[in-house]
Amino acid sequence: MSRRPAPPPEPSAPSGFEDVERLRLQSVLTDGVTGLSLLPDLRNERVASLGIIYLQLGRFAGVENFYGWELYDRVLQLTAASLRASLERSPLKGSLLSMQFTGADGFHLLFDLRPRSDNGRRKLLEEEAKRFKDGVVQRLRHGLGRTSVDLMTVHATCLQVNDDPRVRPSRSVVRALQEAARLAGVHEGHDRQQLMTRFKGITSGRKLRAVYQPVIDIQHGPVIGYEALIRGPVGSGLESPDVLFAVAREVGLELEFDNLCLETIFSGVPAAVRGKKLFVNASSKLVAHSVFLDERNLSRIHRAHPRVVMEISEKEVVLDYAAFREVLDRLRSSGLEIAIDDAGSGYSGLESILQLRPEYIKVADSIVHRLHQDTIKREIITALASLGRQINASVVAEGIEEQEELDSLLALGVGFGQGFLLGRPRRRMAAAH
Repeated sequence: MSRRPAPPPEPSAPSGFEDVERLRLQSVLTDGVTGLSLLPDLRNERVASLGIIYLQLGRFAGVENFYGWELYDRVLQLTAASLRASLERSPLKGSLLSMQFTGADGFHLLFDLRPRSDNGRRKLLEEEAKRFKDGVVQRLRHGLGRTSVDLMTVHATCLQVNDDPRVRPSRSVVRALQEAARLAGVHEGHDRQQLMTRFKGITSGRKLRAVYQPVIDIQHGPVIGYEALIRGPVGSGLESPDVLFAVAREVGLELEFDNLCLETIFSGVPAAVRGKKLFVNASSKLVAHSVFLDERNLSRIHRAHPRVVMEISEKEVVLDYAAFREVLDRLRSSGLEIAIDDAGSGYSGLESILQLRPEYIKVADSIVHRLHQDTIKREIITALASLGRQINASVVAEGIEEQEELDSLLALGVGFGQGFLLGRPRRRMAAAH
Protein backbone atom coordinates (compact mmCIF):
# COMPACT_ATOMS: atom_id res chain seq x y z
CA MET A 1 0.00 0.00 0.00
CA SER A 2 1.35 3.44 -0.91
CA ARG A 3 0.00 6.44 0.92
CA ARG A 4 0.46 10.15 0.51
CA PRO A 5 2.70 11.71 3.14
CA ALA A 6 0.72 12.39 6.25
CA PRO A 7 -0.09 16.08 6.71
CA PRO A 8 1.60 17.83 9.61
CA PRO A 9 -0.37 17.53 12.83
CA GLU A 10 -2.78 20.34 13.47
CA PRO A 11 -2.41 22.36 16.64
CA SER A 12 -4.34 20.75 19.45
CA ALA A 13 -7.77 22.27 19.90
CA PRO A 14 -8.22 24.42 22.96
CA SER A 15 -10.37 23.08 25.72
CA GLY A 16 -13.82 24.45 26.32
CA PHE A 17 -16.35 25.17 23.62
CA GLU A 18 -14.38 23.56 20.76
CA ASP A 19 -13.97 20.32 22.72
CA VAL A 20 -17.69 20.23 23.42
CA GLU A 21 -18.47 20.91 19.76
CA ARG A 22 -16.09 18.16 18.64
CA LEU A 23 -17.72 15.64 20.98
CA ARG A 24 -21.18 16.73 19.84
CA LEU A 25 -20.23 16.26 16.19
CA GLN A 26 -18.72 12.86 16.97
CA SER A 27 -21.96 11.75 18.64
CA VAL A 28 -24.01 12.98 15.67
CA LEU A 29 -21.89 10.97 13.24
CA THR A 30 -21.99 7.78 15.35
CA ASP A 31 -25.02 5.52 15.37
CA GLY A 32 -26.34 5.17 18.91
CA VAL A 33 -27.66 1.62 18.39
CA THR A 34 -24.69 -0.09 16.73
CA GLY A 35 -21.95 2.18 18.04
CA LEU A 36 -20.52 2.40 14.50
CA SER A 37 -19.62 5.45 12.47
CA LEU A 38 -22.26 6.55 10.00
CA LEU A 39 -19.76 7.79 7.43
CA PRO A 40 -16.68 6.13 5.93
CA ASP A 41 -13.30 7.70 6.52
CA LEU A 42 -12.72 9.40 3.17
CA ARG A 43 -9.31 10.94 3.77
CA ASN A 44 -7.35 11.20 0.54
CA GLU A 45 -5.20 8.14 1.17
CA ARG A 46 -4.12 5.90 -1.66
CA VAL A 47 -4.76 2.19 -1.10
CA ALA A 48 -3.20 -0.02 -3.73
CA SER A 49 -5.88 -2.70 -3.37
CA LEU A 50 -8.99 -1.80 -1.42
CA GLY A 51 -11.22 -4.66 -0.27
CA ILE A 52 -14.90 -4.05 0.55
CA ILE A 53 -17.33 -6.40 2.27
CA TYR A 54 -20.88 -5.11 2.31
CA LEU A 55 -23.71 -6.73 4.25
CA GLN A 56 -27.31 -5.69 3.72
CA LEU A 57 -30.24 -6.65 5.90
CA GLY A 58 -33.20 -7.33 3.65
CA ARG A 59 -36.36 -6.34 5.51
CA PHE A 60 -39.06 -8.13 3.58
CA ALA A 61 -42.32 -6.22 4.11
CA GLY A 62 -40.69 -4.37 7.00
CA VAL A 63 -39.73 -6.00 10.28
CA GLU A 64 -40.32 -2.61 11.92
CA ASN A 65 -43.89 -2.46 10.62
CA PHE A 66 -44.63 -5.97 11.86
CA TYR A 67 -42.75 -6.17 15.17
CA GLY A 68 -41.92 -2.54 15.96
CA TRP A 69 -38.74 -0.49 15.87
CA GLU A 70 -37.51 -1.88 19.19
CA LEU A 71 -37.00 -5.32 17.68
CA TYR A 72 -35.24 -3.90 14.64
CA ASP A 73 -32.87 -2.00 16.91
CA ARG A 74 -32.09 -5.36 18.48
CA VAL A 75 -31.44 -6.75 14.99
CA LEU A 76 -28.93 -3.96 14.34
CA GLN A 77 -27.21 -4.51 17.70
CA LEU A 78 -26.85 -8.24 17.10
CA THR A 79 -25.54 -7.66 13.58
CA ALA A 80 -22.89 -5.21 14.75
CA ALA A 81 -21.86 -7.56 17.56
CA SER A 82 -21.58 -10.46 15.12
CA LEU A 83 -19.42 -8.45 12.71
CA ARG A 84 -17.07 -7.44 15.52
CA ALA A 85 -16.78 -11.05 16.72
CA SER A 86 -16.16 -12.36 13.18
CA LEU A 87 -13.56 -9.66 12.60
CA GLU A 88 -11.60 -10.80 15.66
CA ARG A 89 -11.18 -14.24 14.04
CA SER A 90 -10.59 -12.96 10.52
CA PRO A 91 -7.24 -13.14 8.72
CA LEU A 92 -8.17 -9.66 7.46
CA LYS A 93 -8.34 -8.19 10.95
CA GLY A 94 -4.95 -6.48 10.69
CA SER A 95 -5.94 -4.98 7.33
CA LEU A 96 -9.15 -3.29 8.52
CA LEU A 97 -9.40 0.38 7.59
CA SER A 98 -12.91 1.04 8.86
CA MET A 99 -16.29 -0.52 9.62
CA GLN A 100 -19.42 1.58 9.23
CA PHE A 101 -23.19 1.40 9.44
CA THR A 102 -25.06 3.14 6.62
CA GLY A 103 -27.84 4.36 8.89
CA ALA A 104 -30.38 2.21 7.05
CA ASP A 105 -29.85 -1.51 6.49
CA GLY A 106 -26.21 -1.82 5.41
CA PHE A 107 -22.85 -2.45 7.03
CA HIS A 108 -19.55 -2.17 5.19
CA LEU A 109 -16.00 -3.09 6.08
CA LEU A 110 -13.03 -1.62 4.23
CA PHE A 111 -9.69 -3.42 4.10
CA ASP A 112 -6.20 -2.58 2.89
CA LEU A 113 -5.52 -5.92 1.23
CA ARG A 114 -2.00 -7.20 1.80
CA PRO A 115 0.16 -7.96 -1.25
CA ARG A 116 -0.82 -11.24 -2.85
CA SER A 117 -2.10 -12.38 -6.22
CA ASP A 118 -5.37 -10.91 -7.44
CA ASN A 119 -6.96 -14.36 -7.36
CA GLY A 120 -5.77 -14.90 -3.79
CA ARG A 121 -7.19 -11.55 -2.68
CA ARG A 122 -10.53 -12.17 -4.36
CA LYS A 123 -10.86 -15.67 -2.95
CA LEU A 124 -10.05 -14.54 0.60
CA LEU A 125 -12.49 -11.63 0.33
CA GLU A 126 -15.27 -13.94 -0.91
CA GLU A 127 -14.61 -16.48 1.83
CA GLU A 128 -14.68 -13.81 4.52
CA ALA A 129 -17.84 -12.19 3.12
CA LYS A 130 -19.63 -15.54 3.37
CA ARG A 131 -18.29 -16.16 6.88
CA PHE A 132 -19.38 -12.69 8.06
CA LYS A 133 -22.84 -13.27 6.57
CA ASP A 134 -23.23 -16.75 8.12
CA GLY A 135 -22.17 -15.33 11.48
CA VAL A 136 -24.85 -12.63 11.33
CA VAL A 137 -27.59 -15.12 10.41
CA GLN A 138 -26.55 -17.46 13.23
CA ARG A 139 -26.41 -14.62 15.77
CA LEU A 140 -29.86 -13.35 14.75
CA ARG A 141 -31.43 -16.80 14.98
CA HIS A 142 -29.87 -17.42 18.38
CA GLY A 143 -30.84 -14.01 19.72
CA LEU A 144 -34.31 -13.60 18.24
CA GLY A 145 -35.65 -17.04 17.42
CA ARG A 146 -36.87 -18.25 14.07
CA THR A 147 -40.10 -16.35 13.43
CA SER A 148 -38.88 -12.76 13.20
CA VAL A 149 -35.69 -13.74 11.36
CA ASP A 150 -37.81 -15.51 8.75
CA LEU A 151 -38.98 -12.06 7.66
CA MET A 152 -35.40 -11.07 6.93
CA THR A 153 -32.61 -11.92 4.56
CA VAL A 154 -28.92 -11.10 4.86
CA HIS A 155 -27.06 -10.39 1.62
CA ALA A 156 -23.29 -10.08 1.35
CA THR A 157 -21.21 -8.76 -1.54
CA CYS A 158 -17.54 -8.05 -1.86
CA LEU A 159 -15.39 -5.99 -4.21
CA GLN A 160 -11.70 -5.54 -4.82
CA VAL A 161 -10.82 -2.06 -6.08
CA ASN A 162 -7.35 -1.39 -7.42
CA ASP A 163 -6.09 2.15 -7.08
CA ASP A 164 -6.54 4.43 -10.08
CA PRO A 165 -4.22 7.46 -9.77
CA ARG A 166 -6.50 9.45 -12.10
CA VAL A 167 -9.39 9.34 -9.59
CA ARG A 168 -9.57 11.01 -6.20
CA PRO A 169 -9.41 8.28 -3.49
CA SER A 170 -12.62 9.45 -1.80
CA ARG A 171 -14.54 9.29 -5.10
CA SER A 172 -13.19 5.80 -5.75
CA VAL A 173 -14.37 4.59 -2.34
CA VAL A 174 -17.84 6.11 -2.72
CA ARG A 175 -18.27 4.56 -6.16
CA ALA A 176 -17.17 1.16 -4.84
CA LEU A 177 -19.59 1.33 -1.90
CA GLN A 178 -22.44 2.27 -4.22
CA GLU A 179 -21.63 -0.66 -6.50
CA ALA A 180 -21.48 -3.10 -3.57
CA ALA A 181 -24.87 -1.87 -2.35
CA ARG A 182 -26.30 -2.13 -5.87
CA LEU A 183 -25.18 -5.76 -6.19
CA ALA A 184 -26.68 -6.61 -2.80
CA GLY A 185 -29.91 -4.95 -3.88
CA VAL A 186 -29.99 -7.07 -7.03
CA HIS A 187 -29.63 -10.25 -4.93
CA GLU A 188 -32.35 -9.11 -2.55
CA GLY A 189 -34.71 -8.25 -5.41
CA HIS A 190 -34.16 -11.67 -6.97
CA ASP A 191 -34.89 -13.44 -3.68
CA ARG A 192 -37.98 -11.31 -3.12
CA GLN A 193 -39.34 -12.06 -6.59
CA GLN A 194 -38.84 -15.79 -6.06
CA LEU A 195 -40.68 -15.60 -2.73
CA MET A 196 -43.59 -13.73 -4.29
CA THR A 197 -43.83 -16.27 -7.09
CA ARG A 198 -43.95 -19.14 -4.58
CA PHE A 199 -46.56 -17.26 -2.53
CA LYS A 200 -48.83 -16.79 -5.53
CA GLY A 201 -48.46 -20.49 -6.33
CA ILE A 202 -49.51 -21.42 -2.80
CA THR A 203 -52.55 -19.14 -2.79
CA SER A 204 -53.74 -19.95 -6.32
CA GLY A 205 -53.33 -23.66 -5.60
CA ARG A 206 -54.99 -23.27 -2.18
CA LYS A 207 -52.11 -25.04 -0.48
CA LEU A 208 -52.70 -23.49 2.94
CA ARG A 209 -53.52 -25.69 5.91
CA ALA A 210 -54.99 -25.04 9.34
CA VAL A 211 -53.61 -26.34 12.62
CA TYR A 212 -55.31 -26.04 16.00
CA GLN A 213 -53.83 -25.21 19.41
CA PRO A 214 -55.85 -25.84 22.59
CA VAL A 215 -56.92 -23.01 24.87
CA ILE A 216 -56.98 -24.37 28.43
CA ASP A 217 -58.76 -23.39 31.62
CA ILE A 218 -55.51 -23.37 33.60
CA GLN A 219 -57.28 -22.99 36.94
CA HIS A 220 -59.43 -26.10 36.49
CA GLY A 221 -57.97 -28.11 33.62
CA PRO A 222 -60.45 -28.55 30.74
CA VAL A 223 -60.00 -27.42 27.14
CA ILE A 224 -62.37 -24.52 26.45
CA GLY A 225 -61.49 -24.07 22.80
CA TYR A 226 -58.89 -24.10 20.04
CA GLU A 227 -57.11 -21.36 18.13
CA ALA A 228 -56.94 -21.99 14.38
CA LEU A 229 -53.52 -21.13 12.96
CA ILE A 230 -52.53 -20.97 9.29
CA ARG A 231 -49.47 -22.70 7.88
CA GLY A 232 -47.93 -22.93 4.43
CA PRO A 233 -46.45 -26.08 2.89
CA VAL A 234 -44.34 -28.08 5.36
CA GLY A 235 -40.60 -27.39 5.07
CA SER A 236 -40.97 -24.45 2.69
CA GLY A 237 -39.77 -20.92 3.29
CA LEU A 238 -43.44 -19.96 3.43
CA GLU A 239 -44.54 -22.34 6.17
CA SER A 240 -44.49 -19.61 8.82
CA PRO A 241 -47.69 -17.52 9.07
CA ASP A 242 -45.68 -14.36 9.75
CA VAL A 243 -43.86 -14.75 6.44
CA LEU A 244 -47.09 -15.56 4.59
CA PHE A 245 -48.82 -12.44 5.88
CA ALA A 246 -45.72 -10.31 5.25
CA VAL A 247 -45.62 -11.40 1.61
CA ALA A 248 -49.37 -10.79 1.28
CA ARG A 249 -48.81 -7.19 2.41
CA GLU A 250 -45.91 -6.81 0.00
CA VAL A 251 -47.97 -7.87 -3.04
CA GLY A 252 -51.06 -5.94 -1.93
CA LEU A 253 -53.21 -9.01 -1.32
CA GLU A 254 -53.84 -8.65 2.42
CA LEU A 255 -57.63 -8.81 2.29
CA GLU A 256 -57.68 -11.61 -0.26
CA PHE A 257 -55.19 -13.65 1.75
CA ASP A 258 -57.01 -13.00 5.02
CA ASN A 259 -60.22 -14.22 3.43
CA LEU A 260 -58.49 -17.31 1.99
CA CYS A 261 -57.24 -18.16 5.50
CA LEU A 262 -60.80 -18.07 6.84
CA GLU A 263 -62.04 -20.20 3.94
CA THR A 264 -59.31 -22.73 4.71
CA ILE A 265 -60.24 -22.85 8.40
CA PHE A 266 -64.01 -23.10 7.98
CA SER A 267 -63.90 -25.57 5.09
CA GLY A 268 -63.05 -28.47 7.39
CA VAL A 269 -63.25 -27.90 11.14
CA PRO A 270 -62.14 -31.11 12.94
CA ALA A 271 -64.77 -32.96 14.94
CA ALA A 272 -62.82 -32.45 18.19
CA VAL A 273 -63.07 -28.69 17.73
CA ARG A 274 -66.78 -28.49 16.94
CA GLY A 275 -67.96 -28.73 20.53
CA LYS A 276 -65.51 -26.04 21.72
CA LYS A 277 -64.92 -22.38 21.02
CA LEU A 278 -62.93 -21.66 17.87
CA PHE A 279 -60.54 -18.67 18.03
CA VAL A 280 -59.83 -17.25 14.58
CA ASN A 281 -57.51 -14.38 13.64
CA ALA A 282 -58.74 -11.69 11.27
CA SER A 283 -57.63 -8.17 10.44
CA SER A 284 -59.76 -5.19 11.37
CA LYS A 285 -59.92 -4.32 7.65
CA LEU A 286 -61.41 -7.69 6.79
CA VAL A 287 -64.08 -7.83 9.49
CA ALA A 288 -65.15 -4.27 8.59
CA HIS A 289 -65.46 -5.09 4.89
CA SER A 290 -68.97 -5.14 3.44
CA VAL A 291 -68.47 -8.60 1.92
CA PHE A 292 -67.49 -10.05 5.31
CA LEU A 293 -70.41 -8.33 7.03
CA ASP A 294 -72.89 -9.61 4.48
CA GLU A 295 -75.60 -11.67 6.16
CA ARG A 296 -74.94 -14.66 3.90
CA ASN A 297 -71.23 -14.73 4.84
CA LEU A 298 -71.92 -14.46 8.58
CA SER A 299 -74.52 -17.23 8.28
CA ARG A 300 -71.96 -19.48 6.54
CA ILE A 301 -69.50 -18.90 9.39
CA HIS A 302 -72.17 -19.73 11.96
CA ARG A 303 -73.09 -22.94 10.13
CA ALA A 304 -69.43 -23.98 9.90
CA HIS A 305 -68.91 -23.38 13.62
CA PRO A 306 -71.47 -21.81 15.99
CA ARG A 307 -69.00 -20.69 18.69
CA VAL A 308 -66.43 -18.51 16.91
CA VAL A 309 -64.25 -15.90 18.62
CA MET A 310 -62.73 -13.37 16.18
CA GLU A 311 -59.27 -12.27 17.28
CA ILE A 312 -58.17 -8.76 16.31
CA SER A 313 -54.59 -7.74 17.08
CA GLU A 314 -53.88 -4.80 19.36
CA LYS A 315 -50.99 -4.02 16.99
CA GLU A 316 -53.47 -2.88 14.37
CA VAL A 317 -54.34 0.78 14.44
CA VAL A 318 -58.08 1.51 14.61
CA LEU A 319 -58.59 5.13 13.60
CA ASP A 320 -62.34 5.39 14.22
CA TYR A 321 -63.38 3.47 17.32
CA ALA A 322 -67.01 4.56 17.13
CA ALA A 323 -67.40 3.15 13.62
CA PHE A 324 -65.51 -0.03 14.50
CA ARG A 325 -67.70 -0.60 17.57
CA GLU A 326 -70.67 -0.67 15.20
CA VAL A 327 -68.88 -3.37 13.18
CA LEU A 328 -68.31 -5.43 16.32
CA ASP A 329 -71.95 -5.01 17.36
CA ARG A 330 -72.92 -6.44 13.97
CA LEU A 331 -70.61 -9.42 14.52
CA ARG A 332 -71.93 -10.03 18.00
CA SER A 333 -75.51 -9.93 16.78
CA SER A 334 -74.63 -12.83 14.46
CA GLY A 335 -73.30 -14.90 17.36
CA LEU A 336 -69.58 -14.09 17.17
CA GLU A 337 -67.45 -13.08 20.16
CA ILE A 338 -64.45 -10.75 20.08
CA ALA A 339 -60.91 -11.11 21.41
CA ILE A 340 -58.14 -8.50 21.46
CA ASP A 341 -54.96 -10.35 20.52
CA ASP A 342 -51.35 -9.44 21.41
CA ALA A 343 -52.47 -7.35 24.38
CA GLY A 344 -49.56 -5.54 25.97
CA SER A 345 -47.37 -5.52 22.87
CA GLY A 346 -49.05 -2.99 20.58
CA TYR A 347 -49.03 0.77 20.31
CA SER A 348 -52.59 1.48 21.40
CA GLY A 349 -51.97 0.46 25.00
CA LEU A 350 -55.19 -0.18 26.90
CA GLU A 351 -57.25 2.08 24.63
CA SER A 352 -58.31 -0.66 22.21
CA ILE A 353 -59.50 -2.82 25.11
CA LEU A 354 -61.41 0.02 26.76
CA GLN A 355 -62.96 1.16 23.49
CA LEU A 356 -63.90 -2.24 22.08
CA ARG A 357 -64.82 -4.17 25.28
CA PRO A 358 -63.86 -7.64 24.00
CA GLU A 359 -65.05 -10.89 25.52
CA TYR A 360 -61.41 -12.11 25.67
CA ILE A 361 -58.07 -10.37 26.26
CA LYS A 362 -55.19 -12.44 24.89
CA VAL A 363 -51.88 -11.48 26.51
CA ALA A 364 -48.98 -11.40 24.04
CA ASP A 365 -46.44 -14.21 24.35
CA SER A 366 -43.65 -11.61 24.63
CA ILE A 367 -45.20 -10.53 27.95
CA VAL A 368 -45.69 -14.11 29.16
CA HIS A 369 -42.14 -15.20 28.26
CA ARG A 370 -40.15 -15.57 31.51
CA LEU A 371 -42.61 -13.41 33.44
CA HIS A 372 -41.53 -15.22 36.61
CA GLN A 373 -38.21 -13.37 36.26
CA ASP A 374 -39.69 -9.96 35.45
CA THR A 375 -41.66 -7.89 37.94
CA ILE A 376 -42.84 -5.42 35.29
CA LYS A 377 -44.32 -8.19 33.14
CA ARG A 378 -46.22 -9.53 36.13
CA GLU A 379 -47.56 -6.04 36.85
CA ILE A 380 -48.72 -5.70 33.23
CA ILE A 381 -50.59 -9.00 33.43
CA THR A 382 -52.07 -8.04 36.80
CA ALA A 383 -53.34 -4.79 35.26
CA LEU A 384 -54.83 -6.63 32.27
CA ALA A 385 -56.52 -9.17 34.56
CA SER A 386 -57.95 -6.37 36.69
CA LEU A 387 -59.25 -4.58 33.60
CA GLY A 388 -60.72 -7.85 32.33
CA ARG A 389 -62.72 -8.29 35.53
CA GLN A 390 -64.08 -4.75 35.27
CA ILE A 391 -65.33 -5.17 31.68
CA ASN A 392 -66.29 -8.85 32.12
CA ALA A 393 -63.58 -10.12 29.76
CA SER A 394 -61.63 -13.35 30.25
CA VAL A 395 -57.82 -13.20 30.09
CA VAL A 396 -55.95 -15.77 28.00
CA ALA A 397 -52.15 -15.92 28.35
CA GLU A 398 -50.41 -16.96 25.12
CA GLY A 399 -47.03 -18.61 24.59
CA ILE A 400 -46.77 -20.55 27.86
CA GLU A 401 -43.69 -22.74 27.50
CA GLU A 402 -42.28 -23.17 31.01
CA GLN A 403 -43.81 -24.49 34.20
CA GLU A 404 -42.60 -21.41 36.07
CA GLU A 405 -44.58 -19.21 33.68
CA LEU A 406 -47.71 -21.26 34.28
CA ASP A 407 -47.20 -21.15 38.06
CA SER A 408 -46.88 -17.36 37.95
CA LEU A 409 -50.04 -17.01 35.86
CA LEU A 410 -51.96 -19.19 38.29
CA ALA A 411 -50.74 -17.07 41.18
CA LEU A 412 -51.86 -13.91 39.35
CA GLY A 413 -55.34 -15.33 38.89
CA VAL A 414 -55.25 -15.64 35.10
CA GLY A 415 -58.01 -17.99 33.99
CA PHE A 416 -56.98 -19.31 30.60
CA GLY A 417 -53.82 -20.06 28.67
CA GLN A 418 -52.25 -21.65 25.62
CA GLY A 419 -48.72 -22.53 24.59
CA PHE A 420 -46.37 -25.42 23.90
CA LEU A 421 -46.42 -26.44 27.57
CA LEU A 422 -50.18 -26.99 27.36
CA GLY A 423 -50.44 -28.29 23.81
CA ARG A 424 -48.79 -27.80 20.43
CA PRO A 425 -50.70 -26.82 17.29
CA ARG A 426 -51.90 -29.96 15.46
CA ARG A 427 -53.85 -30.62 12.32
CA ARG A 428 -55.77 -33.46 13.92
CA MET A 429 -56.41 -34.05 17.59
CA ALA A 430 -58.26 -36.45 19.81
CA ALA A 431 -61.62 -35.35 21.13
CA ALA A 432 -61.15 -33.14 24.20
CA HIS A 433 -63.13 -33.49 27.39
